[in-house]
Amino acid sequence: MICDKVQNLLSPYLDGELAPRERAEVDAHLAACPECAGLAARMRAAVAAFAAFPDVDPSPALRRRLLAIPERSRRFRLDLDFLRRPVLQPFLAVAAGLLMLVSVYFASPGSFQRSINREFHRGIGSIEKIYVRAGSLTDRIGDLAVTAYDSAKAVNPIGRAENRY
Repeated sequence: MICDKVQNLLSPYLDGELAPRERAEVDAHLAACPECAGLAARMRAAVAAFAAFPDVDPSPALRRRLLAIPERSRRFRLDLDFLRRPVLQPFLAVAAGLLMLVSVYFASPGSFQRSINREFHRGIGSIEKIYVRAGSLTDRIGDLAVTAYDSAKAVNPIGRAENRY
């Protein structure tokens, strides 16, 4: 077994909660690995030390005082802990980016709008150039097809003269 796996299983091992097969694997690893065996011994000593502490019950006076503490009424509290969820992080990053773009737009709307228009028109110009090139290419292909057809018609593979009457 790997030491990390055994170290994760030591607490259930010491509490006697492991299945017999896993317990045998941990025993075999502890016999072969001095580091894990030392950790298990320290954990056994800690469990024995905690077991030696006496059980303490609060006094009746302390118990009455604790029970007399009024429970605070829950007022409206904005709880934003759900924003810490890893699932929401990409959405929050996109929202932060959008907020930055909006703030840049409102800080200088004229220059931002001009730069967007400039880039948009550059893109449209590039697309128009592509369409013009594609149109001239299809015209050339059409001309080549007509020329190839006429050439193929002019060549007489059998060698007979063609009657045009």
